[in-house]
Amino acid sequence: MKLRVVLSSLTALFFSITAIAEGVSIDPGEWEMTSTITMSMMPQPQTTTVKECIKESQLRPEDFNMDEDNPCDIADVAIEGDTASWSVSCPSEGGFVMEGNWEFTSGGDTISGSGSMAAEIASQPMKFDMSWTGKRIGDCE
Repeated sequence: MKLRVVLSSLTALFFSITAIAEGVSIDPGEWEMTSTITMSMMPQPQTTTVKECIKESQLRPEDFNMDEDNPCDIADVAIEGDTASWSVSCPSEGGFVMEGNWEFTSGGDTISGSGSMAAEIASQPMKFDMSWTGKRIGDCE
């Protein structure tokens, strides 16, 4: 599973979980998200900032699917105030399964969160930790 696919999937996963999280709101619109990822096989953490238009339709879980061939299982969803947490298990084409735990807190137009994923690939452990912050910067253009 390519890192870019994993990160894109986790971003999509974050927004889909938001849709089912009663009491935890995310306002649709243009968002600026900054994430920092630390991987066991990278010498330095990598920070990336992206802008993305999040539409109301993307916040509906019934319209969400990260990977039709290898869908992730989401479990243990818990909501406490403005914070949501969940676990995820994602099978890959290579036969390994990435498992992890995630959490985020939303203020409607701001978010912050973190999580980690781990797997054993060809008898080698692989792990990454990710934290992110985001803010709504306006309406979609």
